[in-house]
Amino acid sequence: MAMLVNITAVKYCAFCKYWWDPACQYIKPNINTQWYLEPSGRCRCIKRGTDTSANQTCQNFKCKIDL
Repeated sequence: MAMLVNITAVKYCAFCKYWWDPACQYIKPNINTQWYLEPSGRCRCIKRGTDTSANQTCQNFKCKIDL
């Protein structure tokens, strides 16, 4: 089940440029800074070299969405 998040307030892996999801299949825009996130998604973090879930966080976060 998708959850609605404010990407200026959270640092989830699914919105990070290091999370390898070139098709952005686990995120979808809603309005302004509100986005839908599929928390069950898993992709590889190219910075850490491990598979992580879409709603995981870490200190290497760099937002891939231009705000």
